[in-house]
Amino acid sequence: MNSPCLLLSDEMDRANGAAIDAIAAECARPLQRLALSAVDADPARLDAVTGAWYSRDLFTGGGPTTPSRATLRFFERADAAPRLTWLHVMSAGTDLPMYRGAHARGVRLTTSTGVTAAPIAQTAVAAVLAHARGFPGWLDAQRRGDWAPRYGAASPADLGGQTAVIVGLGPIGLEIARLLRAVGLHTIGVRQRDEACEGVDETRVYADLDALLPRCDWLILCCPLTPLTHGLVDAARLARLPAHARVINVGRGPVLQEAALVDALRAGRLAGAYLDVFEHEPLPADSPLWTLPGVWLSPHNSAASLGNGTRDVGRFLQALRGWLQAG
Repeated sequence: MNSPCLLLSDEMDRANGAAIDAIAAECARPLQRLALSAVDADPARLDAVTGAWYSRDLFTGGGPTTPSRATLRFFERADAAPRLTWLHVMSAGTDLPMYRGAHARGVRLTTSTGVTAAPIAQTAVAAVLAHARGFPGWLDAQRRGDWAPRYGAASPADLGGQTAVIVGLGPIGLEIARLLRAVGLHTIGVRQRDEACEGVDETRVYADLDALLPRCDWLILCCPLTPLTHGLVDAARLARLPAHARVINVGRGPVLQEAALVDALRAGRLAGAYLDVFEHEPLPADSPLWTLPGVWLSPHNSAASLGNGTRDVGRFLQALRGWLQAG
């Protein structure tokens, strides 16, 4: 049996080499670590590579559809490794363009799903709370220097008893549900499997979505991009939402048809939106989403958190142990 050889970034090799070696020793599998700089110096060494780790430091400075120079460099090497059988990636999903080469070759991919679930969920729920409590209006008044309290009928509606339809019940969706239930919202989770989920008040399948939308105060999208979810929320489905409803997308941009969302917002058929992901990234400078009232944007950055790196390493080491034990 040939010894496994792991391709990884120089930063991860320096910071985590000892931990990697310790797991290899526990598994009684001698493992060679091969940093990117070593491959740059001697490309022939790629012939030995059987596994690769696409870590968060390589992703930094780019995006899912606009890869960093370090990402391009890494995948140029990984895709050229003739014996590569395993690739661990820092993302939650396996649908990013840079993974196509591995998919085409039948390379096994493992992911860091759940690593960023807490910060993404906290960001989404922060948007719910801020919009629900009236912060957009208060901040507008502050910019105008206008002392403008809201009283009577202009006061925000109570959050307790409102309904959130959460599309996607992976780690992000379940954490969003947990936090929203804590402040009194009724949560309806939508997923493919027709099985009850304890993390939400109701569990439904995608075929039920049209019937659910009229009940919805908050439509929260946190599902992966698949043939089923591509263009899932179109003009017809947006039209089924109440005019006071808001849309939150922290999943994948193409799940939501942006042109239809813009039309609904301009016509006053929706109250607002928080978007972290977009059909085209970076969001074009001429997109009307930048300036539409009631719309908050973040640059595919809702996951940002200083703890992600540590969690990502932990998930990789767990996957590494499984790879080595599988032989």
